Formats: sequence, C-alpha cells, structure tokens
Amino acid sequence: MTVAHCETVSATSLGLPDSCAIPEAKSVLPKQMFYLKPPVSSRLKQHFVTDIDSITMLALLRPGTLNAAAGTKVKEVLVMGLRQTGADAPVEVMEHIAKLRSSSNILFVCVRDATLADSEDDADSDTLGNQSSKWQACSAFQRKLPVRPGHQDEAQMQTYKSDWYDAASMRLSLNGQTMDDMWQSLCAQVIFGDADGNNLEERLTRQETMIELTNQIAKLEGDHSRAKDGTKRNEIFVKLHKAKKQLDELKSQR
Repeated sequence: MTVAHCETVSATSLGLPDSCAIPEAKSVLPKQMFYLKPPVSSRLKQHFVTDIDSITMLALLRPGTLNAAAGTKVKEVLVMGLRQTGADAPVEVMEHIAKLRSSSNILFVCVRDATLADSEDDADSDTLGNQSSKWQACSAFQRKLPVRPGHQDEAQMQTYKSDWYDAASMRLSLNGQTMDDMWQSLCAQVIFGDADGNNLEERLTRQETMIELTNQIAKLEGDHSRAKDGTKRNEIFVKLHKAKKQLDELKSQR
C-alpha cells in the first residue's frame, strides 16, 4: 500500500505505525468541502483558496488501528497534513476545520517550502538541523485554554503549534495506554517538545502565567526607566522585584 503524504511528510516519516496510515488513494480532502457547506465568510474562504495548496489525511489514530484502549474523552485522532503556500501556519483554517470536525481530535501537520523561512522565523536551529529537506513542517492542534483557580472566565479555544522542523526529521511519539493518554502526550510534544502528558493543564497554566509575567516585567522595566519621581520609581521597583521573583519560582518548577 502506498501511504498518504503531504510532500515528504507521511505517517511513516512521522514514525507512526503503518496500521494507522491512510492509503494515498483515499487521502486527499478537497478544500471546497470545508468552505462551501456551510458557507463561510469571504475572508475565511480566501484563506482556504490562497493559503492552502492541499489538505491530506495522513493517519487515523483509534483503538482499531493502534494498541490502545478507548478513551473517555478522546475517541480518535485525525492526523491531517496542510500543504500551505505562505510562511505562517494557517491558524484560521485550522480553527475552522477543527470546529467542523469537533467530534474528533485533530493533529495538524503544516508543511511549507523551506525557502519561505527568514531570519526572524520562530524555528529553532536545533530543530532545523542542517536543513537537508526542501520542506519544513510544524504540528498544531486546538485546545481549550485552562481556566486558572479563582477565575470565572469561560474557557477559550487556543491554537497551539510547535517550532518549525526540517520535514525529514519531524517525528511524533505515541505514549500511553489509552487514547486520552496518547492525546495528552501528543499535545505535550507540540507545546513543550517532550512526550510527558502528565499534569498538562498545570503546565499550560504555568506557561501562560510565565508569559504574562514576562510581559509585565518588560512593561515595568520601561516604566521604571522613564519615571522621574523617586516615590513612583520605588513603587515600580517593588512591583518589578515581585514579578521577577514569581517568574523565577515558576521557572524552577519546570
């Protein structure tokens, strides 16, 4: 059987079992199926038309194709390849597809031409290596943002994505005894670059808090350097010291 592929990326190249690979003959999903019914905004349609070259089902992860028990939350995971035309991962396209296929968890693998990357790109030199491939890939998924204790806000959906990798070296690891465990592990691989899916919500909350503190510290440092009044400078310094201490404590918990 010839397995489905998105340029050079396939279930096989990702390190997934052959049992979950989709046959090439059944893999291509017409873009139109995602924006004609139901109709979408002209802006979103344009994203599908201009930002996406092709959509390919690469693999189907479920108890019947894997040595895993059914999950209580996760029934199956679709591994979907998006051959994009631009440099940035097509977030709005992924959000729409995930909404349409809400009964399944989707792991997107975005593939782009390596020449589209620039010096300001978010790719890590360690992940790109010697760049032996013409293609780069990143993985992404949608998940509800964790609601922190004491906050009553309704959980919002967030698209998480990995760094860009040389497509030839990108791998996914399946860990855990159930589909729930495997999905948590896949999420950890995308966000943190490791396969430990334990305490993922706690890790996500810590990461979001660290981002907020980092932004707060940058603002306070600017305010402190501009402040002329001595009392005001001292007040800002106290806040700055507190924020830095909180950030250091969170970093030590990694």
